[in-house]
Amino acid sequence: MEFICNLEQLKTISNNVSLAINLKQTTMPILEGILLECENNQLKLTGYDLSLGIVKNLKVDQKQKGKIVLKAQLFVDILRKLDGELVEIKTDLNLITTIKSKSTEYKIAGIKADIYPKLPEINNENKITIKDKTLKEAIFKTLFAVSINTSQNPILCGSLFTIENNTLTIVSVDGYRVAISNSSIENNNINKSFVISSKTLNEILKLLKETDDAKTTIEIGETHIIFKIDGYYIISRLLQGSFLDYKAAIPKTCSTTIKIDPKTLEQSLLKVSVMVTQKISVLMKIYEDNIYLECESNLGKVEDILKTKIEGEILEKIAFNNKFMLDALKHCQTQNIKIGFNGPIMPIKIEPEEGNEFLYLVLPVRLK
Repeated sequence: MEFICNLEQLKTISNNVSLAINLKQTTMPILEGILLECENNQLKLTGYDLSLGIVKNLKVDQKQKGKIVLKAQLFVDILRKLDGELVEIKTDLNLITTIKSKSTEYKIAGIKADIYPKLPEINNENKITIKDKTLKEAIFKTLFAVSINTSQNPILCGSLFTIENNTLTIVSVDGYRVAISNSSIENNNINKSFVISSKTLNEILKLLKETDDAKTTIEIGETHIIFKIDGYYIISRLLQGSFLDYKAAIPKTCSTTIKIDPKTLEQSLLKVSVMVTQKISVLMKIYEDNIYLECESNLGKVEDILKTKIEGEILEKIAFNNKFMLDALKHCQTQNIKIGFNGPIMPIKIEPEEGNEFLYLVLPVRLK
């Protein structure tokens, strides 16, 4: 194999493709590498960890076709160190690969490409097209609430996607909070639900663009899903199992409701969080059109008061994890929100003052 190509383009693509490689969990050395396949003046780069695969083609000046697997971490690091406009890569019969740009030349050992596992294919897939900006915002609003406890319920380590009535709903649950986003999508006849791992969603976020004209195609199979983003081909195994019945946890009515700017409440909560320790939560009281935030620990004591409009009953006290509440407030991309309460032990409900773009539930901390 031998070719010449643009160095900066190869740097970018190699770095993005390597996002699929999980160096901590692989037991197959070949999966620590990037597969390079050169043919018809195209270089195809593949990263794959048996759950997530990322593929991208790059136009090259081909001298000789061929394929090789190179250690991803080493290959990406070498490309970062090189300067110049072009890079020349050549592999000999002993799998020694020469990487040269300007006056710098590296020689590294490659791995035979024939044993690299093939990516799965999707047959009879359902297909939708969605704006990058819409998908990026929807994932951003919910990904923070995905569970990181793989031993408890592995399916909660992903987000539930539901496509129905031209609406994409994404739900993340970790046992202590729920995050839901609703987005309008282009007209289609697909009604389907599936769960995508948080690792896949994190890597997709890095590739999605924020321009209004950028679009992503999604092909949905029974066991795998494919995202086609800006020339990248991302295939991921879907998580299997029964997702938590999150709808049963959503309060239909609230005995106490406040309306407030999320940034204002976030800043107040940040002030109070200075006194939070591992076993101490934030205490909230709501009465006389005021929100009282308090925290008392071995570090000291703090209270902050916010003016607000209260509807319904006063709330004598409710405690919550400050990080969970802050996470929800940071992802409220609107000027005003409604926060609903049903006493000190029922979930706290956070939603826009108007519309249903998102909904967050935060489970209170029981007071002794």
